[in-house]
Amino acid sequence: MYPIKAAADLTGLSPETLRAWERRHAAIRPVRDPQGRRLYDAATIERLGRLHRLTGRGHPIRDLAALDDDALERLLDDGRQAAYGGVETLPGRMLDAIADYRVDEFDRDLSVAIATLPMPVLMARVVMPLLREVGLRWSDGRLAIAQERLVSSLLRMRLLAVLNPPPRERRARVLFATLPGERHELGLLGAALQAHEAGLPVLYLGTELPAAEIARVATRLDCAGIALGSVDPEQARATLAELRELDAALPPGLPVWIGGANARYLAEALGLPRVQAVLDPDALARFAASRTRGRPSQRAAA
Repeated sequence: MYPIKAAADLTGLSPETLRAWERRHAAIRPVRDPQGRRLYDAATIERLGRLHRLTGRGHPIRDLAALDDDALERLLDDGRQAAYGGVETLPGRMLDAIADYRVDEFDRDLSVAIATLPMPVLMARVVMPLLREVGLRWSDGRLAIAQERLVSSLLRMRLLAVLNPPPRERRARVLFATLPGERHELGLLGAALQAHEAGLPVLYLGTELPAAEIARVATRLDCAGIALGSVDPEQARATLAELRELDAALPPGLPVWIGGANARYLAEALGLPRVQAVLDPDALARFAASRTRGRPSQRAAA
């Protein structure tokens, strides 16, 4: 059971919003302790998370309040799976704009897609096809090096802007990075965006950070976990050494999740309890959420 401040930290909502959703809309029903203070169980925390995501997409709380948890989940899923007009042809249109150096048009279409599409749809139907088409056009000479760099730069800039945490974010964050020699960023960025979409606070540090630096940041900022990407097979052995150094430098109990093509090999070769291979970004969000649930209440108690 979580007090109201811990529930607010876990859901990203203010205590005032929690009270309003209870009093005005009866969207939740916390229990009361002997002193009359509100307490929220895990199921209510999950419900608040769904309500938060749906209100963020424009659904009024008055329309959501009477829906049960299954109905809220179906509504979320409908939003993820819905067909979006013109989205299949969007990557091609965006690259046609870049080929003609219409950078503002490319950036406008990308910004609208990011603002309107659920993250899984954005990644699967816009970002990944866009990058595949960039590779094809670059290889057959339809796209110059500078144009390819424009696409990469604009894409990275806009997607990273999504990950900027709220200025008053106080929940423990999941740190995303790659170790030295690992320059491939797309998978890491995609996993961070999906974790963000699932409601997790994200600290995105990018590529090629030494193990000692990652450990220092994660410890000083009391991170909830560390998510690393590794896809280059030539870097696997060097990454093993960095991971051993990272394990030695981290406090007990802080988990490390590895994604990418090398993930299973690295986790098995290390055999360390804290290091887990994660091949599904959704699984990472679930793992991280389960590890962060108790942290805010511990701080509140302190």
